[in-house]
Amino acid sequence: MQISSLERYLVRVEEKLKELEPLISSSQISIERRSVNRVVLKGTIIFIDGSSLSFLEYVLEEDNRLSRVSYRFHYIRQDGSLIFRYDNAPHHPELSTFPHHKHLPGDIVVSSTERSLTDILDEIKGIVRRE
Repeated sequence: MQISSLERYLVRVEEKLKELEPLISSSQISIERRSVNRVVLKGTIIFIDGSSLSFLEYVLEEDNRLSRVSYRFHYIRQDGSLIFRYDNAPHHPELSTFPHHKHLPGDIVVSSTERSLTDILDEIKGIVRRE
């Protein structure tokens, strides 16, 4: 039996979290199955430097391809200040990658491609290791 792309993605998320275990001080993550081909991942991960990621990712599989119906990845420092936030809320039509975008400190919004939880965890890994 062939494993679906959605199941492969969930395995990659699990592997990435295991890889980053030394950088994570605590986490609360839930996976809500809406149907065979729809899943919502949401939670909060607190890293050893006190920064935290709050996220929601609604993933859909169609024709063995994944798409993110909606997502938000909100990463902050221990003091609550923004490091970055990726989302696909349709509120920046002026960007070439609409609706995908990234928020940065100082109310800066820049173009971005669609992001996944594994992409974000890779980006955070580099930040936590530098600090």
